[in-house]
Amino acid sequence: MAEKTEVALDRAQVKKAVQALQAFLKTKASGESLFLDETQQVTLLFTLWKIPKKPQTIRIPLPHGQRTDTDEICLFTRDEPKMTSEQTQRFYKKFLEEKGVKNISEIIPYKVLKTEYKPYEAKRRLLGNFDLFLSDARIRRLLPSHIGKHFYERKK
Repeated sequence: MAEKTEVALDRAQVKKAVQALQAFLKTKASGESLFLDETQQVTLLFTLWKIPKKPQTIRIPLPHGQRTDTDEICLFTRDEPKMTSEQTQRFYKKFLEEKGVKNISEIIPYKVLKTEYKPYEAKRRLLGNFDLFLSDARIRRLLPSHIGKHFYERKK
């Protein structure tokens, strides 16, 4: 039987902690700020008394993303069995649209990466065309030998 447990969270205590942090940041920023638009990093640490049975990912929406909507993003995918490269591209494009992901500019299957982007110049051109590269976790370990060190040096 699945057991549901509620986490006892004292909202008043959390509110007081956030207000104290904001007050501290205001007093610190008012005295020593050299730049007007200086950003302040805030780190949250959660301590759990009981370790969850299953690992959980809790997403916290951030008010400002790291990437803009105009960034060019390339996705490296694995080759789907019994599909050509074009069919694989269409499959992943449709899959991403169904999940609500709209900002992927191009999808490159692994087979296309190995054949079309083998020359050094093609790899450099690919690197220059996109702002961010994402990869399928199933082929991530295969990528370093095919895309080269320049991708990792540029940290895209």
